[in-house]
Amino acid sequence: MSTANSFIKNSLLNFNRNILTIILGVLSTIIIARILGPEKQGIYTLVVLLPNMLVTFLNIGIGPANVYYVGKQKYSIETVVSTNIFLILVISAISIIVGILSVILFKHTFFKEVPTLYLFLILMTIPFLFANSFLQTIFQGLQDFKVFNFVSIFGSVINLVSLAIVVLVLRLGVIGAMISFFVSSIASTSILMMHLNKRHIAVQRRYVSKEFMKDSLNYGYKAHLSNILAFLNYRADILLISYFLSPAAVGIYNIAVSIAEKMWIVSQPVSTVLFPRISSAKNDEERNNLTARVARNVLWISIIVGLALFFVCDLLVHIMFGEKYSAASNIIKILLVGITLFSAERILSNDLAGRGKPELNLYTSLFTVTANIILNLIFIPKLGFYGAALATSVAYSLTFILKIWLFCYVTKTKVLSLLLINQQDVELYKKFFHSIRGLRK
Repeated sequence: MSTANSFIKNSLLNFNRNILTIILGVLSTIIIARILGPEKQGIYTLVVLLPNMLVTFLNIGIGPANVYYVGKQKYSIETVVSTNIFLILVISAISIIVGILSVILFKHTFFKEVPTLYLFLILMTIPFLFANSFLQTIFQGLQDFKVFNFVSIFGSVINLVSLAIVVLVLRLGVIGAMISFFVSSIASTSILMMHLNKRHIAVQRRYVSKEFMKDSLNYGYKAHLSNILAFLNYRADILLISYFLSPAAVGIYNIAVSIAEKMWIVSQPVSTVLFPRISSAKNDEERNNLTARVARNVLWISIIVGLALFFVCDLLVHIMFGEKYSAASNIIKILLVGITLFSAERILSNDLAGRGKPELNLYTSLFTVTANIILNLIFIPKLGFYGAALATSVAYSLTFILKIWLFCYVTKTKVLSLLLINQQDVELYKKFFHSIRGLRK
């Protein structure tokens, strides 16, 4: 199979997985939103935000390093897996301690009206979240996207089934939603371990490598700092809404974000495949041509999908979540501009990471997260959650502009090659639609 065909096949596999995961995720969100209501849904959002923040802040970039070094084939797969298991245990223990201290210190700042017991209980999911984060990237580095995609789908299915039982039927409320989060995390870890076992990968103490840890830290800390800033860019608005407003406002805003971010259905599967492909590419010309083609097509497909969502979001929110969440549709409309542009930015970020330059993503993230937080602090007190949406949309747009300039500067690529569809793309679309028509006959 050619390189281009392999890339397209893996991207389509990821795209199909994203479609299914989004459907399952939306169904789960509907159950939580409808049964819990805005206030309790907001409390649940803040509860699960805690372990997700800890995993993001304390993973030290091991996931991106796994993709990079597995793609480079510098270390044996036994060394990578065994070292990852060791790091999961150590980092999880540290994270739980940090989590306990965070609850004690920030309970009355960012977690107002959230029961302390909920925050302590949710920390039990941390080892499984780290395991899922680290081990899944090994399959990404191996470009085994069948397993990579199956794990995501399986976790989403388990979460939905659990929610249907404990929240929809048993009416266990926020505790029920937390149980579902915990069960789906364990299920995903179990599937990852099963597939590693199928490959007959030995997990032994003798394979734990200090050299791999050192290389992972040297590479990963750059990506890690960038990911922390990206997370703050994504979720600082949630924390600030909790600080300035209420859990109910968090609930409504979170629904809007969860729908608007489905726009990344186009960019996410492609960027996932692009990262290891760029790492293993033989020369810069191959990298530049591939990334430029992917970026411009993702951008325009995202624009088309974004326009469609803009016109249907009022009806969509009403049907799925009801009148209590009607304000979410206007939040979605404000977010769409930034989220659409950010789709192409994700492609460029994964390209730079795949070239071994994750620090460049760090510089842009540092600028945009600062802008995002400042704008949120200005707009939320004046405009409420609409101000948060405006701040986020502006920050994402700035990221897009800055990343295009940086990418072109580093690679000497022309700006228009990243923005405008060309004749080669048109021919590719013609072949694609022709093949679809052929399948229907």
